Amino acid sequence: MNNNLPNLNGLCIFLVDDDPAIIRSMGRALRGLGATVRTAGSVKEAKSALTDFHPDIVLSDLQLKDGHGLLLVSEYLKHAPNGNFYMITGHGNIENAVESIKLGVKDFIQKPLDPIKLAHRLIEDLPPVKQFPSHMFASLLFHDPIMEQALANLPRMAKSLQTILIQGESGTGKELVARALHELSPISENPFIAINCGAIPESLLEDELFGHEKGAFTGAQKMRKGYFEQAHGGTLFLDEIGEMPLSFQIRLLRVLEDGKIKRVGSEQEISVNVRIISATHRNLEDDVSSGLFRQDLFYRLNILGIQLPPLRLRPIDIKLLAKHFLQRAWRDLQHSPPWPILDEDSVNLLLNYNWPGNVRELRNIMTRLAVCLPSEIKKVDCHWIYELLPQLTQTTNTNSGTIIPSGSTLAEAEGILINAALKDSDGNRIEAAKSLGIGERTLRRKLNHS
Repeated sequence: MNNNLPNLNGLCIFLVDDDPAIIRSMGRALRGLGATVRTAGSVKEAKSALTDFHPDIVLSDLQLKDGHGLLLVSEYLKHAPNGNFYMITGHGNIENAVESIKLGVKDFIQKPLDPIKLAHRLIEDLPPVKQFPSHMFASLLFHDPIMEQALANLPRMAKSLQTILIQGESGTGKELVARALHELSPISENPFIAINCGAIPESLLEDELFGHEKGAFTGAQKMRKGYFEQAHGGTLFLDEIGEMPLSFQIRLLRVLEDGKIKRVGSEQEISVNVRIISATHRNLEDDVSSGLFRQDLFYRLNILGIQLPPLRLRPIDIKLLAKHFLQRAWRDLQHSPPWPILDEDSVNLLLNYNWPGNVRELRNIMTRLAVCLPSEIKKVDCHWIYELLPQLTQTTNTNSGTIIPSGSTLAEAEGILINAALKDSDGNRIEAAKSLGIGERTLRRKLNHS
């Protein structure tokens, strides 16, 4: 997207007009600026949509084919009191404008519409979003630009209450992000219920999600509310949604569309008002193509999406998180500060590791290091990491093709590896040090002493 254009990423806009040409052109333009856009062509259609659809912004024509656009204002503001409703018309007058604003309309906009100017106006009118509270989610720490970009619109997404799909490798922090979305939302005081769809046997999914009545089956000695009812008014986090059996996906889709469930053993429908956030480490688009995941359910879950980058693409955050997890582990062990620090070589070793388990793996490794490190150690060097955490040597960027003759001393082996690294990097000491997993100063010192 052109950086000079207004950025509507994370905003959900409802466009109501009975002119198909306007619906088509404005919808395309707003989507092109990053917004999620839903449309309707009549009062009846719009009212029906607004019963369970609460966009950030409504742009409605004043005169629709089956009635006045003002009929939509109260229905919208009832569910989205902080939303912005704009009335649009080519035949406006002062009386209409005054009446609209009295009813809660943000402003009265004349046709024809310039989508760029309109987008700038919509952004200017947005209320300030809450920032991440400093005390919240100690593990949701990041300074790396790639992570900042991934979460740039998280506060807006949280406020919208739309369905969100979080994708990313295992251990990248998907549940932490889901909890942040809940805490930054208007329903933060209501329940947050998290379940792992891959951990529930298919035979128990219906009971776990929808609950059961007393006597519904052998052992059902009392009524039990399922996760949907437990999360009523709040957020239901469906982790590893890609593991949900195909046979059950249609059941979930129906609940998401109707907002109603039936407990096992009952024919009575129960209305539930739940904000759905789902997550997966799988590529759901590939699963849709291969028939493992329903396309209609994917679209229903992916109204808004967040793609979390793997830790190996967040080098700035590796050092930040390693320090944080080490200090937290020592604090939990009731060790008094000052705590040992990672030296430059250790940090470079961590930076060169591939981190297949992402943030979760880094946390576990730093915890293990804190537990096993002798109390008298003041600085953590590579010796301790190699000794306690041998898995780090498996994918560290070393010259694995270099041959070290049998019987070589440690100093001789070190010299062979250094010479090979310098040769591979055409004499570039920075690159050579990086490939060896050490700092440039350490390499320079070793070369001076050789």
